[in-house]
This record gives sequence, structure tokens and C-alpha cells, in this order.
Amino acid sequence: MAILNKVMQYVQANEATKKLKIVNVIKDGEDNELLKKDLEVLDRAYPEIDIEFIEIEGVFGPDLIEELSVKWHIPKNFMFIASPSDRFSYRVAELGGVRLIM
Repeated sequence: MAILNKVMQYVQANEATKKLKIVNVIKDGEDNELLKKDLEVLDRAYPEIDIEFIEIEGVFGPDLIEELSVKWHIPKNFMFIASPSDRFSYRVAELGGVRLIM
């Protein structure tokens, strides 16, 4: 929730857009009910920003970023990712210019 709130504050203060796609990549059998509830709170807290939550089954990495960038016509440098864990298989530089949220 704290990281998502930082995202919302950043977008509100620094970005021209008022639309935000929040994508969560899950593995089969995972549950995101808490994240959905957090997003409902943020949606009420930032009514001027249209939040769209998208859940995708799969593996997060450069291929998925490229696929979504092309599909949605969104440049990769307009995308953000949360700070990856030590177990993440890629360096941020390999993700094509996405911005890192810390």
C-alpha cells in the first residue's frame, strides 16, 4: 500500500496523465484480494486519477513488458515497476527503460 501510494503521489504531482494501469503478474493459484482492497482505498483517495487494475497470469520479465508496451501503445519509459527482489532474474537495465519505484 505504501509503495502504491507513492506511485499515486508521483503521478499526481509529475505526470500529465490521469489514467493509471496497475498490472499484477500472478502465478496460477495466487490470490490478490488484499491488493484489490488497497486499490479501492487508493481509488477513493485519488478520485482524479482513473485506476485500472489488470491481473495477468504469467512470468514478469522483458518479454511481457515488450508485449504490453506494443499492445497498449505505451512507451516502456512511461511504465513503472516496484523494486524487484534479490531473486529477480533480470537487471533493471534489461527491462527496456521502465522506471523503478523505490
